This record gives sequence, C-alpha cells and structure tokens, in this order.
Amino acid sequence: MKKFGKIAGVFAVILLLAASPAFTQNNLDLGKVQSAMNSFSESIAKALPFNSTVGLNWSDAYIGQLIDAPPHFGLGMTVGVTSLNSAAISSILDSFGAGGININLPVLGFPLPAYTFEARLGGFGIPFDLGFKFGTLDTSKMKMFDGLFPDDMSLDYLLIGGDFRYALIDSKGFPVKLSIGLGFNHLRGGIKAKLGEGMTSTFDDGIGNSATLKIDAPILGLTWKTNVIEAKVHISFPLVVITPYVGIGASYSWSEAGYQVKSKVKVSGTGPGGSDINKYTETLYEQYGITGLTKNGFESVNKINGFNVRAFGGLSLNLWVIKLDLTVMFNIFDQALGATVGLRFQL
Repeated sequence: MKKFGKIAGVFAVILLLAASPAFTQNNLDLGKVQSAMNSFSESIAKALPFNSTVGLNWSDAYIGQLIDAPPHFGLGMTVGVTSLNSAAISSILDSFGAGGININLPVLGFPLPAYTFEARLGGFGIPFDLGFKFGTLDTSKMKMFDGLFPDDMSLDYLLIGGDFRYALIDSKGFPVKLSIGLGFNHLRGGIKAKLGEGMTSTFDDGIGNSATLKIDAPILGLTWKTNVIEAKVHISFPLVVITPYVGIGASYSWSEAGYQVKSKVKVSGTGPGGSDINKYTETLYEQYGITGLTKNGFESVNKINGFNVRAFGGLSLNLWVIKLDLTVMFNIFDQALGATVGLRFQL
C-alpha cells in the first residue's frame, strides 16, 4: 500500500504543480477566463480519449483459453502518461495570472498521467479474451496524502474500462497472434484548489450598465470526463524472451471539460438589476458561458464529441509467468504521444 501511495502521489503532484501557483490575482477577467477555458476544453477533449486507452495494451494479442490446463488469465498494473497541448494549459494559467510557468516535459509537453489495475481472462470454446481495468484516486479522502499538498487542494481521478478481443490468428505452430477487439473506457478527473480570500470581476449587465461579481474565498475546480468506444486491431509476435507487438485503434468519444467555482457570490450593479443575482444569469451565460449561477457559485462546461485514431506498440520482457510491458502510443489526429509501463502475472 505504501508503494501505491508513492505512485499515486507522483501522479497527483504532476497535475497539482500546474494548479498551485496559478491562483494569485484578485481581479478576474471573465472574458479572458472563458476564452482560455474554450481552448482548454477543446484540447482536453482530444487528449482525454487518448489518455483513457492507458491500460490493457498487453503484448499478447490473445492470451488463450480460460478452460485450458493451465488456465489462461492475468493480473497486473499499468502506469502511463499522455500529452496535452501545452498552449491550452498556458492560456488557462495566464487567465489566472501565472502564464509564465513552464511545466512541460521534453517531447511529451504537458503530462496527463493515468494508472490502472488490470485483469484479463481467457475465453472458452471460441478464441476470445476479456479485459478489465480500474484506477481511482481522491486525495481529499486518503490520509496518505496529508501534508503532501497545500491546504484546500485535491485531485480526483477515475478510470474504468474493458474490452473484448477475438483472435483471428493464434500462434499454434506459427509465431503470430492477430486479434480484433471492441472496448469501452470511462475517464473522469479534476483538480480543486482555493483561489484566495476573494476575487471580483466587473462586466456589462447587457443593457449598458456596469455590474460587479464578488466572489468570496472561492474554490475552483477544473473538471473533465469522457466516455469512449474503441475498435482495435492488435498483432503480436510471441518469442521466448520478448513479445513485440503493434496495434491501431479507432474511437468515438463523448467528452466534457470546464470549471466550477464554489463560493459565496454576490452581484451589485448600477442598472435595474441591482443586487438581484437572478437578473444577471442570462447575461453571464450569453457573454461568458457561465451556467448555474447562484449565491453559492457558478460553472462553465463545454461538451465536445469526436473521432480519434491512435497507434500503439512495444514489447514485453517475458520472465516465466511475469511480464514487463513497455508501450508507446501515438494519437494520429493531434500528434500527441503517450508511454506506459506495465507489470503483470500471466499464465
């Protein structure tokens, strides 16, 4: 459990480094924030489906039958990272007064980590196998993270997925395995952090009058989620010590990304709206995409659907029943890169 805590801690720190220095200004430009969020949501909507495919990229295109002797199954864990458009991250940091921060990794750009625990079961009767993966992290509910992060800051992460693969070619007498598969992934995540003691923003109330939005001790949450259906082709070449493999996957995703501010919110204006917060909901939505405006906060969320194509490949080191997987991935549509390391027990 301690080792898991260290792995999860590294995972969280990478993302929280992006958030912790950004929330330093008292005057908030809602137009700039909304423009940055549009760019951020468009970029992360492309990156999320790619990131959700971390895990279950095992070297063997097909692991065999569960009803064989010995039965064929495997259990393991994968840790990986994919890249996100660094310009989108820079713009959202800049909208909060911290645009000069550079948190990119060489080649990858801004890192979007992921991890999963995995299991794969061989089929029975017909040549298929089933894979399952699960990874979760909520630093606000785990004591192992106490003192690791600044106060009032937390990371939330959930990845659930599974796949079905059917073997077109098995390697009995021939050193090749080829399978086609269909999988589903659900990825959800977010960062929450306290912005400071308070912020204000001045805007036009829609009829030419000035109004001020006062946000008391706000807590900002950057949020994202995606649901992905992927069809894939996978070929592997099982040798004694290593198993090279390559594959390609085409997917369709339903994604959301945005922000949520939780705070005591007050509005005052020189026009007829006065201090009635309900008078400004339509104007703030039309001008800045802000929804759900109440005395307890507001949010802005963009929904983006789309296709994605990725290639993946690598090799495993086969140490009897222990396999160490090294995988690289490439997102064809936006040229993003990814890399994973997996360790598993497999019969």
